[in-house]
Amino acid sequence: MACDHEHCTQHHHSKEELEEKEDKKKEIILYVVAGATFLITFIPILPESVKIAFYVLTLLVSGYELFLEGIKNIFHFRFEEDTLMTIAVIAACCLGDFREACLVVLLFSLGEFIEDMAIAKSNRHIETIVDMKTDTANLYQENEIVIVPVENLKVGDKILIKPGEMVPVDSKVLSGKSTLDTSRLTGESEPTLVTEGQEILSGNSNLNGSLTAEVIREYRDSTASQIIDLVYEATNNKGKTEKFITKFSRIYTPTVIILALAISIIPILIGLDARIWITRALVFLVASCPCSIVISIPLGFFSCVGVLSKKGLLVKGTKHIEALAKAKTICFDKTGTITTGKMVIDEISESEKKKEFFSYVYSLEHLSNHPIAISIENEVEKQGWKKEELLQEVLEQEEIAGYGIKGVIQGKQVLFGNQKLLDEYRIPYLEDLNKKGIYIAVDGKLYGYITLKEEIRKGAENLKANLEKIGIHKIAMLTGDGQEKAEEISQKIGGIEIYASLLPKEKLEKVEEFRRKDKVIFVGDGINDSPVLATADFSISMGEGTQIASNTADSILISNQIAILPNIIKIAKSSMRIIYFNMLFSLLTKLVVLILGVAGYAPIWLAVFADVGVTLLTVLNSIRIYRK
Repeated sequence: MACDHEHCTQHHHSKEELEEKEDKKKEIILYVVAGATFLITFIPILPESVKIAFYVLTLLVSGYELFLEGIKNIFHFRFEEDTLMTIAVIAACCLGDFREACLVVLLFSLGEFIEDMAIAKSNRHIETIVDMKTDTANLYQENEIVIVPVENLKVGDKILIKPGEMVPVDSKVLSGKSTLDTSRLTGESEPTLVTEGQEILSGNSNLNGSLTAEVIREYRDSTASQIIDLVYEATNNKGKTEKFITKFSRIYTPTVIILALAISIIPILIGLDARIWITRALVFLVASCPCSIVISIPLGFFSCVGVLSKKGLLVKGTKHIEALAKAKTICFDKTGTITTGKMVIDEISESEKKKEFFSYVYSLEHLSNHPIAISIENEVEKQGWKKEELLQEVLEQEEIAGYGIKGVIQGKQVLFGNQKLLDEYRIPYLEDLNKKGIYIAVDGKLYGYITLKEEIRKGAENLKANLEKIGIHKIAMLTGDGQEKAEEISQKIGGIEIYASLLPKEKLEKVEEFRRKDKVIFVGDGINDSPVLATADFSISMGEGTQIASNTADSILISNQIAILPNIIKIAKSSMRIIYFNMLFSLLTKLVVLILGVAGYAPIWLAVFADVGVTLLTVLNSIRIYRK
């Protein structure tokens, strides 16, 4: 009997978590034992030979993995952190500094343990994003439900999504009603209600009711699959800072080893104390290890990508974070970006007989896919009216291009359209008629009108003010629409600069003009903005469940919430500050300890702190990004 996929996945994760906890317990026990054996060596009455035995036991218990890896690296000429630490411990033992050797291993091992826990915590944030796919789906086959691999689903297949299951592929609800947890995709914690006719995206979790749905995209084209690909792509596309660190470490490590050899050999050749200068060389070698930079800098970028993903912005590579953080100008497309691209009813003239009014309008428009028809249907749903109660039989229905629609309902001629339609059928009206209205006339008399407006994205009203607070100097709308429409929308989001009636080429030229002064972010819907998205220093395409992987943008705003952009930019700026601080702190700390070490003022344990301690501090600093 096949087990429920979600249950199996949870069971698999629980098993992994238990194994991880067991491993941590073993490590903690080993550190406690090693610490105890080391403390025993401080008992004054113990003979030196017994103390040495306890030193050796401490080294073996706390550092056996370090020594195995370090010795293997020595034979393969790989001079990594384990190699440097192993050389330092062996040399300290040869010089008779067993206590110093034990202190080095204990500090190093403890630092590594805490560091691994910090990095594992960071990785779990990314795993919550990646873990949005399901392996199987419930497919209807000849009135039976068969569990099949999700890769086998084809467009048009009918599937069942049970309560507690994840949506396997992008689908359209055929029947049923439920709420979805969309937080993995959009960062939105509030559940979303879905009913018949609505599209649902893979990666969302079905919370209660069962849903029967039709597959609209195969697995490889579905949202969850493409998001996972983008997350992996993001971790592989390194920025300038990360590439510099990689090149730096390749040159830095062999240079340090040569200098350490010089510090130990040259003084001996000129007759100075070999023990003193070998110790100083070991301090230099251990302190100079570049781990704090090599680990914390990529982790900082990785953490930033993870946080932005949780907020609903998928960035196609850490290389784009720097451009996002440095931007001073942001440009928006209008339709589909600042607005949803949908029309909503703004004003209804007939308030007393509103239901009767909508019965006429809905009956005429319910089979149409025109934006006006969609806005009417949305209003019907908003009012909570039952569609079957409103719907009346329409005879002699006819769409009149450029005018509107007409039909006969219960023996009455009903017209629904613009002012030209009223003129065509000689319907009397007052001169102060609302020019923006869509009118309904019944049996030759004006019955009422509605006006429509573009729907502004939720939370966009304070967009300008919030962007200015985080240092964005120029905020502009680039649109192909006319000046009047653009100004109306601009005022609703705080009065941003307007560049209206632009062709795609003119949008591109405007962005290039802005780029000559500042780094530019462009936000568009990705349909006709591809050239501008490709040109901007950092580009954001609205998600809307489109073919996101093929987009030319640097990132995808899966949540479609432009109100979150100020917070996203703030996170990127904060992340870059943390990354730059880690670099500076690591280099300055190491420089100070290196100088003290060569001068003979730094013991080996301080060199370990300059390596492991600084690495731990910078790693913890990097994962502070998750608190943003």
